[in-house]
Parts: sequence; C-alpha cells; structure tokens
Amino acid sequence: MTTNPEREPAASEAAGDPLGVFAIVLGCIGLVTFGFVLCIVTAVVATAAGQRARREGRSLENAYITFVLAGVDGFVFLALHYMFNLPAFAG
Repeated sequence: MTTNPEREPAASEAAGDPLGVFAIVLGCIGLVTFGFVLCIVTAVVATAAGQRARREGRSLENAYITFVLAGVDGFVFLALHYMFNLPAFAG
C-alpha cells in the first residue's frame, strides 16, 4: 500500500490534541505555583489525554510529556519546601 503525500489529513490529525496541550500547560504552571495540587491534576488530565489519543489513533507523546511534568512538579514542590520555608502555593 502506498501513501499519497498530498492527501488531506484525517479529521483527528487536523484537530490536534487540545487536551494534551492543556495538560502540558497545566504542568508548566505547576512548576511555578500550586505544585502539589497541579501535580495531581496534571497526572489526571494526562491520563484522559492518553486515553483519548489512543482511542483516536494519535501519538501518546503529549501524554508522556505531561506525566514527566507531573513528576517534576511534585519533585520541585517537595524539594523547595524541604529546603526553604516557602508558603504552600509556591513551587
């Protein structure tokens, strides 16, 4: 089977991955503020984004990136709060 490089992308390919992008944005915000809360929220949204991407046959790349960001959010939150006396919303 040959593929035509000039073919129109499928509707799922053209729509992109808005939930995955939203999850990445949440993870980035979590690095700066409300790290522990957004760590959990980011992981939950990443799970939903991964399920949707798998169901629609898209790449799971955004879900993987978001899970890494959720882990980094949690680590940064714990590291900052054990090293410094920061308020709960910081880091």
